[in-house]
Amino acid sequence: MGVIKAVQNLLDISGEVTALWVTHRLEELEYANGAVYMEDGRVIMHGDAASISKFIKAKQSSYIDRINS
Repeated sequence: MGVIKAVQNLLDISGEVTALWVTHRLEELEYANGAVYMEDGRVIMHGDAASISKFIKAKQSSYIDRINS
């Protein structure tokens, strides 16, 4: 997670910088102040990182349940 730490350090140095982070890794949401969830190029949900993470995990669980039944 060296890149994440470097971005955090940059943000700590200057409070006037906004960083936009695009990821497919849920664990990287831990470092975000907010998040946007998109499907097929459309915004489905936006809010705090914890809410988005919970939403994604519920979708994953539902999908796994469907393919296992």
